[in-house]
Amino acid sequence: MMDRRSFLKDSAGMAAAAGAVPAVARAQPGGAYDVAVVGAGAFGGWIALVLRERGLKVLSIDEYGPANPRASSAGETRSIRSGYGAQAIYSSWAATALKMWKLRQAEFGRTILYPNDRIELANAWSPSMLAQRKIFDDLKIPYEVLDQAALRVRYPQMNFDDVSFAFIEKSSAAVIKARESMIVVSEVFQKKGGAFRIARAVPGAATGRHMTTLKLNDGTEVAAGQVVFACGPWSAKMFPKLMGRKVDVYRSEYYYWGVPAGDDRFSWPKQPAWHDHIVGGYGFGSIERGLKYSPAALGRVAQDPDTAERLATDYLLKRGRDYIGHRFPDMRDAPILETRVCQIEATADDHFVIDTHPDYDNVWLASGGGGHGFKHGPLVGEYVADRLMGKATDPETDKLFRLASRPDLQPTGAGAA
Repeated sequence: MMDRRSFLKDSAGMAAAAGAVPAVARAQPGGAYDVAVVGAGAFGGWIALVLRERGLKVLSIDEYGPANPRASSAGETRSIRSGYGAQAIYSSWAATALKMWKLRQAEFGRTILYPNDRIELANAWSPSMLAQRKIFDDLKIPYEVLDQAALRVRYPQMNFDDVSFAFIEKSSAAVIKARESMIVVSEVFQKKGGAFRIARAVPGAATGRHMTTLKLNDGTEVAAGQVVFACGPWSAKMFPKLMGRKVDVYRSEYYYWGVPAGDDRFSWPKQPAWHDHIVGGYGFGSIERGLKYSPAALGRVAQDPDTAERLATDYLLKRGRDYIGHRFPDMRDAPILETRVCQIEATADDHFVIDTHPDYDNVWLASGGGGHGFKHGPLVGEYVADRLMGKATDPETDKLFRLASRPDLQPTGAGAA
């Protein structure tokens, strides 16, 4: 691990060889930060923590605070899964991230991770699932394939009448307490000497290809050697011309059904996480809140992350109720205890954007987490820190995450039901 002194020395050496001095190695004005990270969500929160742990002077800024209700990382739970169809890089990253989550849980001293089975319900082997099976074999990730009869024996609380088989992750899946984990990440960051501010930050002054300051909504400015914009659903609002055609924002709804009194069949760990390739949607067993299910949204509905209300829609509520009655017959009349709306920012091909800003040498973009970025947070933090500090990373991964590699968005049917 590289400390701050080594970072400054090595950065200066690399820059001298290239004929330029990197921003973070310059003599900064009094009180300036080595790095300012805008956004304290699943990417920004972890990036700030890792950079602080590497000895840098870091400011974390978020306009509403960690795990606020507008944030994509604000929900009670998220999942870790290694099943990504043909996208081998995310299967590999998820397996690594799970190990990192376990280490962090021990460090944090509180339970935020709930390992469990994850089952993918299907009635035919799609090309994506065949590719996933090969990837699991190549990466030596344990799995099972159970037919309908075996599923009924193992998970008798679920209805499998329309299911032919399920692909089951055994040791590479878990449910995470999302909101709680992002709060503790920020708390640990601050305990380790990181600075945190609630403020709306936008690009400030620049000299050539060097952004020198961030402007805050109270009229003050912050100076930093490098800046990371990890703005999630606000990425397109922050950089409309640059990110507006690369990152879309849409909503996903999920509901918590109250489990029967004294009945643990629908709760963790007896109830596995599941993804339904037949009817659509996904869910988790109850961890304090209730059986969670998110129905397939049937099209992306664009929304503004600042002004959109987080209210459930009638047609998705009906889809949810119909689904629970079908897949969990004994939960047919269960009450919905809570509803949530998550805003998701995604690229057209669902790959992340982790790249330098094309106009600035000291500005980084970390966005495009989509519906799957949360689980990768600890690894994204390490990866961005490596790149920002000039440490060698995998060239193919770097290329995959380039902004220029992301295709432009196609019309998404905004305003559809």
